[in-house]
Amino acid sequence: MRQPTIKDVAQKAGVGIGTVSRVLNDSPQISEETKKRVLSAIKELNYVPNVAGKRLSKNKSNVIAVLVPVINHPFFSKLIAELEIAADLRGYSLLVASSQHRIEKENEILRRVAQNEADGAIFVTHYQHNEEEFKNLAVVSIDRHLGKDIPIVTSNNYEASKAAVEYLIQKGCQRIAYLGTKPSQASEVSLREKAYQDVMKEHHLEPLVINEDVTHGEESSVVNHLFERKEKFDGIFVSGCTLASSLYDRIESGHIKVPEDLQIVSYDGEFQNGGASRITTLEQPLKKMAERCVELLIKLINGEKDVEPMNIFDCHFIKGKSTK
Repeated sequence: MRQPTIKDVAQKAGVGIGTVSRVLNDSPQISEETKKRVLSAIKELNYVPNVAGKRLSKNKSNVIAVLVPVINHPFFSKLIAELEIAADLRGYSLLVASSQHRIEKENEILRRVAQNEADGAIFVTHYQHNEEEFKNLAVVSIDRHLGKDIPIVTSNNYEASKAAVEYLIQKGCQRIAYLGTKPSQASEVSLREKAYQDVMKEHHLEPLVINEDVTHGEESSVVNHLFERKEKFDGIFVSGCTLASSLYDRIESGHIKVPEDLQIVSYDGEFQNGGASRITTLEQPLKKMAERCVELLIKLINGEKDVEPMNIFDCHFIKGKSTK
């Protein structure tokens, strides 16, 4: 079967070949409507861009490095899948690495970008880096603040979290706990606890916070610490999916009825269950966030300086069985 060409894509999208090329290079001159039409044609035709010539002429690898703390985590695995789709549509492949809680591995990725083994990097880090380490490198960060010149892609952590705690109060909860893990790097994720604290203060309710610095895979210890407090609570706002899953496992092994005795809202929900059927959740739009990460990074790779520093996406509220 003949492989589709850039001309086929142009004909299907109703545009010129030059327009398709500019979309692949994420040119700012192309409207969003035209970009969507071209990307849809690329996907439908299963078109694979010929990037060999581009690599030679522009000294590019057409490789994007993606750095996450761990790969076997529901949020990060889903994020990587969406990033791969977004990158592939634009003629890039991914180099995925997990830091495994070692800053040396993150420094290795930066070195490889500097040596043109990858054109740029999308970073999710738990470490504090010196801003100079990113100088002259194309880097986009998810949630973390790495430096004033590094764009961030995130969700509306504060607004969504505030709405979630307000929702629990509307559902009759008066003793609401916050269950979270602390990011060791300055992060938008910290706004989830801030929103909780602000709502509790506004409603003159006593806060109950369990927010600890743990590595991925140790979330059950945070849940255990909440129940070891032996305090009464009728609602819990959870900061992430793995914590929510650990919490539910603990509850199901006990005698607590959800949502009759305890109501739960979680950021991210339960990816492994194909949705938030058990847990009412704030779902981050990972597809949109991944697309924006790739778009921003390609602009930086192409030498564009005028990129949006903060890129915030609204979460989607999904009613599950954990609230009344």
